[in-house]
Amino acid sequence: MLAQNFKSAADLGITEPQKEALMKTLVLLETGKLVHVQPEDRSTNGFRETGKFTGHFNMARWRASDSCGTVACIAGTAEMIGGVEFPVYHGPANLRNLFAPASDPVMANITTEQAATALRSYLTTGDARWDLAVA
Repeated sequence: MLAQNFKSAADLGITEPQKEALMKTLVLLETGKLVHVQPEDRSTNGFRETGKFTGHFNMARWRASDSCGTVACIAGTAEMIGGVEFPVYHGPANLRNLFAPASDPVMANITTEQAATALRSYLTTGDARWDLAVA
């Protein structure tokens, strides 16, 4: 395996536990442990609902209960598996862009592969580069 060349937590403007949680999320995304699902109820964004980690992924849901289990985005997954919390409306712009792509792809359709590409880019460069990840 190649050595990781990730920026430090300080360079990313996050805490070390947050960075660890994002790195664990990256492993889940890159190893197929997260499965992309379409949430049943598209009228809500599912924000930090309680529920256990079930490996269901969708960028349009922070963390929401669904009939298949808990559906979560990058942030929601990292919060569940890392026992951390991320800022929603505050924090570094590059982190907000990772969680809510500024390039505005259809978030519900972002695949686990695309999310992994954006997350790896964020950890390596500080920029998610959704424009490249969803191209």
